[in-house]
Amino acid sequence: MKEVRIGLLGAGVVGTSLLQLLEKNREKIQNHYGINLQLTAIATRSPGKLQGKTNVPVTDDVLSVTNRSDIDMIVELIGGTDIAYKAVQSALENGKTVITANKALLSEKGRELYSISGKTGAELGYEAAVAGSIPIIRTLRDGLSSCEFEVICGILNGTTNFILTKMEQESWDYSTALKKAQDLGFAEADPTFDVEGIDAGHKISLLASLAFRDYVSFSSLSVKGISDLQSSDIQSALSLGYRIKLLGISKRSSAGVLTKVHPTLVPLDHPLANVMNESNAVFYKTKEADSGMITGKGAGGMPTASAVLSDIIYYSSRLGSSDIAKENNLFPEAKAFPEPDNLVRYYLRFSTVDKPGVLAEISKVLGRHNISIASVQQRESTSEPVSVIVLTHAATEGEFQKSLQEIDTMSAIIKQKTVAIRLLEKL
Repeated sequence: MKEVRIGLLGAGVVGTSLLQLLEKNREKIQNHYGINLQLTAIATRSPGKLQGKTNVPVTDDVLSVTNRSDIDMIVELIGGTDIAYKAVQSALENGKTVITANKALLSEKGRELYSISGKTGAELGYEAAVAGSIPIIRTLRDGLSSCEFEVICGILNGTTNFILTKMEQESWDYSTALKKAQDLGFAEADPTFDVEGIDAGHKISLLASLAFRDYVSFSSLSVKGISDLQSSDIQSALSLGYRIKLLGISKRSSAGVLTKVHPTLVPLDHPLANVMNESNAVFYKTKEADSGMITGKGAGGMPTASAVLSDIIYYSSRLGSSDIAKENNLFPEAKAFPEPDNLVRYYLRFSTVDKPGVLAEISKVLGRHNISIASVQQRESTSEPVSVIVLTHAATEGEFQKSLQEIDTMSAIIKQKTVAIRLLEKL
């Protein structure tokens, strides 16, 4: 039986869940896979918290674990890009397989780590870094490896999906829904990473790189979160046949790869529209297999730890084998598709004075920028400003931005900055 000695870095929610899964599944893994997983050392910032909970030696020095010659595999669950980077760098330089759930680390420092991995031959597994328990990394890497991807997108952050669900179903404002997410442990005390789209941006950059076999850097993304969304816009979108979701979207054409994160009006008959609460989903379209979607729990201790353990088993089976095909993650830099040239449709909410000719003035500006109106909705109001909601036909992103800049300077009729939310592009 193959013995694999593991060093665990980080014993937070996911780390402690992994400890439980390792203990629970030890015999099953031995019987099914012929692998004896031996947790050899643990490094965590607060070793005292594990006192009496494990017989494994615990330290607060991560490098003392990554440098040990009697450890075969490092599992990094620290998070962040500082200590975690030094730990993973050390492990790879020492020829150890690394399993991580750290999307920020891979999105921002991945190329450096993949370069080290390529030189030492050590493998780097990160199934748990994107969409929790959804097995999307090896699906892209193995199951769909023969396919040419056109689009990959998804709901990649459970916190924001929960907030948007409650804003719709309970008619809560953003602050109330965020507070509920924090009370339930779905959102951190400082939720910026989630609600401003950064977390989803890290994840879609990893998925896009794998799908297109071109490196998509986080710094190249256009990212917008949900903190400015109003409950009224969520309800208006619903009345028009759409549900607002925060999506990470990446598509490739002959002009290059365009990757972005933003709130999106998704048609109610699209499968992404019906993924609610803290669940995640990844939707893809390929030339050979057409479209598909995978859904599941995108966060939480046990769902994420299950993905970590899956990687541990998979990469343990490869340890010591000289004839396996090594995974190459060092992709060439993606050619960027210029976002101003991208064809999009928009939901626009104008806050206007209530007098004749306002819509005509707005339409005139849109028309000058080759933007035509698909539908208009105005609710009767006894006070100003009045909300005028417009759905547009497709035009370039650049023309939309120019038109909105012009419209928002029309202070005689426009009283607040225009709300602009993209519609889901045809996938």
